[in-house]
Order: sequence, then C-alpha cells, then structure tokens
Amino acid sequence: MDDAEVYRKYADELMRYAGALAGPSGAEDLLASAVLGALSSKAWPGVENHRAYLYRVVLHEAIRVRRSTDRRLRREERSAMAQDWEPTASDIDVHVALRRLTVRQRAVVFLTYWADMSPASVAATIDSTERTVQRELAAAKRRLETLLS
Repeated sequence: MDDAEVYRKYADELMRYAGALAGPSGAEDLLASAVLGALSSKAWPGVENHRAYLYRVVLHEAIRVRRSTDRRLRREERSAMAQDWEPTASDIDVHVALRRLTVRQRAVVFLTYWADMSPASVAATIDSTERTVQRELAAAKRRLETLLS
C-alpha cells in the first residue's frame, strides 16, 4: 500500500483523534504536521503497523504543540495575575476542563470513551502499557472531577 492509500485509509479516524487532542480548530494542523513528519521519517519504510504508528506520531506532535502552548499560556497567566484577574465559574466548562488535561490524558480519554477502546487496545495504539493507560485515565477522571465540581 502506498503512502496516499495509507493516509486515505486512516484519515477520518486520525482527524477525530487529533480533534480530541488539539480541539477542532487545531486538529487539521496537528494531523498535517504529524503525517508529514511520519511520512518523511527514516523509520516510515520499515513500519509494519501504519495505523498504530500514525496514532503515536499524532500523540507526540500534540505533546510538542501542547508544550509550546503551555509556555505561551504561562506567560499570559503571569501577565493576567499582575492585573488581578480571577476566572469566574462560567469560565470553567467541560471543554475548558478537557483542555486542562495533559495531552496523554486527553488521548486516553478519547480512545477509551469516544473510540470505545479497551485499556489493552489503547495501550497498543499509543505504545504504552495497560497499567499506564489505567493510571492516566484515573488521573484524568480525578482532574475533571476537581475542575467541574
């Protein structure tokens, strides 16, 4: 199967995954960057499971983007704190709460609840252990409970 066929085969599900990790406005850019990186990597010709590899590349690209965004947000937060800004209860909703999870936690939540995958399938998809997936999911639930209560 050539690269274009691989992309067409998995594009829809990868776009949903990217949307869960980066939000609807960042999904296309995230996916484009990740796929471009995957297809141009030296490892790509030897990849046997293209689907799992692409999921991992999207996850790692989302983490890279998130780190960059976090640095920017910390600068903005320091500026807002200097102006005595306090968020109101209406500022916190499910989407905002989900964005406050780590990228890995969002990946696990998406694959578990939206893609309806078992912990073993999630672990295989993101190249992790089942125990790590369970820990990330538990941490995400605790964090969401705190943010939404």
